[in-house]
Amino acid sequence: MLIFVISLLIALIALAVAGFFLVKHWREIRLLDPQSIREERVRAERAKVIERRFERVSADRLAAFSRVGRELGRRVKDRYHGAIDRLQSLDKVYRTVTSPLSAMAPSQRERIKTLLVEARSQVRDLKWGDAERRCLEVLSMDARHAESYKLLGQIYLKQKLYPQAKETFEYLVKTKKADDATFAGLAEICEASGDLVRAEAMRIKAVEASPRQPHRQSEAALFFLSRGEVGRAWPYSKRASELEPQSAKYLELSLEAAILLGDRNEAETRYRRLRLLSDDSQRFQAWKEKIDGLPSLKVVKKLRPL
Repeated sequence: MLIFVISLLIALIALAVAGFFLVKHWREIRLLDPQSIREERVRAERAKVIERRFERVSADRLAAFSRVGRELGRRVKDRYHGAIDRLQSLDKVYRTVTSPLSAMAPSQRERIKTLLVEARSQVRDLKWGDAERRCLEVLSMDARHAESYKLLGQIYLKQKLYPQAKETFEYLVKTKKADDATFAGLAEICEASGDLVRAEAMRIKAVEASPRQPHRQSEAALFFLSRGEVGRAWPYSKRASELEPQSAKYLELSLEAAILLGDRNEAETRYRRLRLLSDDSQRFQAWKEKIDGLPSLKVVKKLRPL
C-alpha cells in the first residue's frame, strides 16, 4: 500500500512538471507548423542532392583532368623515349659515316683495303675495267665508301666517259665528300662541254680545297692563260712556283705568265732561277728575246705619270 502511494506521488509530480513546461513554452509550440517542418526536410534533402551532384561533377571533371594529365604525361614520355631513340640512331649513323669501316668485320675491312690497293695498281697499269670492278665490289660492301667513288670518278674521267664521271663526282659534292680532285675533275668535264663559267668556279674550288697543292695552282693558272686572262693567271702561277721552288715546270709557267703580263723584273728573276734548273738553250734564247722586248723598270716609271 505504501509503495502504491509513493508511485502515485511520483507520477503526479511528473505530470505537474510536464504541465509546467507545457504552459511555459506554449507560445513557441503553438507557432510550430507541421507543413514548415516538411518543407524544411525537403529543403535539406534537396541541398544534399545538390551537394552530391556537385561532388559527382567535380569528381568527373577531376577524373577528366586526370585522364588528360595521364595522356599528356604518356605522350611526353613517349616523345622523350622517341627522341632518345632517334638520337641514338643518329649517333650510330654518324659513327658509321665518319668511320664506315668501324662497323664492319675485320675480314671485310681488310678486303676493302686490298681491293682499293689492287684498283689503284690497275689504274696505273691502265687496266680500267679491272679497276672499275674492284671499286664496284667495294661499293657493294659499303655503299657510302667515299674513296671508292673518288677513284671510280677518276677511272671514268681518264677514259673520257664524262657522263659517268660527272654523276660520280656530283654525288661526292652532294654528300660533302668532295676533295680537290673531285672539283678538278668537274672542271675538266665542264671545259670539255664548253661550260667555262662553271669550269672556272670548279678550278677555284679545287684550289681552295687544297691550297698547298702546286699542281692545283698551276691548273688554275693554265685555265686563265687559255682564256687570255693573264692578270688572273699570274697569282696562281707564282704561288705554284713558290710551293715547289725546285720544279722547273712551275717556274717555266710563272716565267711565261710574267712575260705575258709585261713584268720584266719578275720575268728576269724567274729566268735566272730557271737557268739553274734547266739547260735547254733554245728555249732560254727564246725567253731572253721576249724579256729583252719588255720595257725596263725605268721606262715604266717614266711612263706612269702620263
